Amino acid sequence: MNLERKAQDPLLVCTCNDLYIEDIREAIEFGEDEYREIFAVLEVQPRCGECVCHVNQLVSELS
Repeated sequence: MNLERKAQDPLLVCTCNDLYIEDIREAIEFGEDEYREIFAVLEVQPRCGECVCHVNQLVSELS
């Protein structure tokens, strides 16, 4: 996770895969609510795992 880059762009969720809040929102709207399934729908693999909390927070807020 590139914390400096994430701090510069609050919409960025995962710096490893360049995923933004809108990307996560689309996966949630598709019906996913699990971290790994969200990444699978977006056709990327989780890498460092530093974004798990942020993704889970978005799931709580958006579902």
